[in-house]
Amino acid sequence: THASTVRRWYFLPLYRDFPEIEEKGLKLLHNKVALGLILKEDQICLPLYHPEEDPTGEKTFQEVRRFAGERDAEKWLKAYELARPEGGYQLAALEDLFNLPPPPGQPTPLERWLNDYMRRPDALIDRRLLNLAADQAVREFWESEGLQYFTLRVAKAVGFPTEVGDSGLEVLRSIAMSLDRCLIKGGTHTAAHACQRVLLENGGKFFTKNRVKKVLIENGAAQGIVLDDGTEVRSKIVVTTVDPYQLCFELIGPQHLENRLLRKVAYLERSLTCITWYTWAIHEPADYKASDYNPDINNCQWLILGSRNMESLIQESHWRRVGKNPPDLHIVNFHHHSLADPTQAPAGKHVVGSEIHAAPAYCLSEREWMEYKKQHAEGTMEEWQYYMRNMNWDNVVGYDAITPYDAARRQRNMGPAGNWSIIDRVPGQNFPYIPVPELAAHRTPIKNLYATGSAWGRYNAGHTGQGYTCYKAIAEDLKLKKTWEGNPW
Repeated sequence: THASTVRRWYFLPLYRDFPEIEEKGLKLLHNKVALGLILKEDQICLPLYHPEEDPTGEKTFQEVRRFAGERDAEKWLKAYELARPEGGYQLAALEDLFNLPPPPGQPTPLERWLNDYMRRPDALIDRRLLNLAADQAVREFWESEGLQYFTLRVAKAVGFPTEVGDSGLEVLRSIAMSLDRCLIKGGTHTAAHACQRVLLENGGKFFTKNRVKKVLIENGAAQGIVLDDGTEVRSKIVVTTVDPYQLCFELIGPQHLENRLLRKVAYLERSLTCITWYTWAIHEPADYKASDYNPDINNCQWLILGSRNMESLIQESHWRRVGKNPPDLHIVNFHHHSLADPTQAPAGKHVVGSEIHAAPAYCLSEREWMEYKKQHAEGTMEEWQYYMRNMNWDNVVGYDAITPYDAARRQRNMGPAGNWSIIDRVPGQNFPYIPVPELAAHRTPIKNLYATGSAWGRYNAGHTGQGYTCYKAIAEDLKLKKTWEGNPW
């Protein structure tokens, strides 16, 4: 049933180059409200409507004004306008997302746009704000404590440690790129199946349950792969989506790489955005008390149960930085997919997901994580009951609990910490240098070996950007068809 949210721009190259992809199963749906917040103190809410529900943004603007006041609403509207194609931000961000990073020292398309934008007298941000930690930037940017909490929570959720410097841009990005929130009909796996169908119809082949032991390297170039049983599979190129550590220390092997690169990869930060996912099967859909303020909050894609106490979010990060699960519950979001996609639950039933950041997997023992699973479920129920009219254990059919401990063991890319971003987006290992400068353009020191995945590219997550830019590197090297010529990406 995951992911909690996707955006249409995740798949733009697929829609352009493979227009049949939707017929193959990649169908996007959305809730009425894309993003929402409920405040604990007085049960008022802020619904931000999906663009297809509110094409002009006027409906959402009125809700922001009612929630936060005139000055913050005017700021929100200006930021929202930047997200439109004519506003410039989105186009520049897409150029970053779908193009190879520029050489070191050259600005990215988004940096060029920002430099021009910040010269305008009506610019919302300046260079200083970009260099701030996001928790400081949101306080400076918004007057409303509710909007401060809201923006910081959204920024934290997408994998940016917000208490470190150079994350102030997330204040703008959290507004400009957040409302096109969708879900994939049938669950995220249907997107993978749709891509697989396209590949099969174009001559691709898949071999599962064949573990790759290492890359076959001869004379400094990849010649194929070696399987666990010793079988060699020869090929012109090798493309991998494993994390940087597995790539360098296992598939390639330290003997083929310089010590300087190995040390960079060995000490990548990957402990700050470890995730706990719970999927709840329930009888009745959620009925929040805040629906008295606006009934549309009950049909929200990505809902934050928050407060006006932003300091609690900062403290939550500090707890996790020292390897402890915070004593107070700070659920990142609830997502109610079955309201928009009835295929995800039996008739008359519903599925709700919840996410929360937690300590790295290796900080607790297996027994402690088992205890945490039950404690967290009880804590989530208490939190829900505070905000909802109809939530109790009688309404729950069951739940599936995935902690960082589970994630680290089910998905090796997320190990050893259980980090959903694979690596953290901290300064020094963010775009355009992610994961490290020597690997940032998908090429590796081994000729014909290319690397991609969520530890590469402009934004983390399961979108097409990392694979598309990897193809661009391969196409340049092998003189393949350049489908992007004549387009900004």
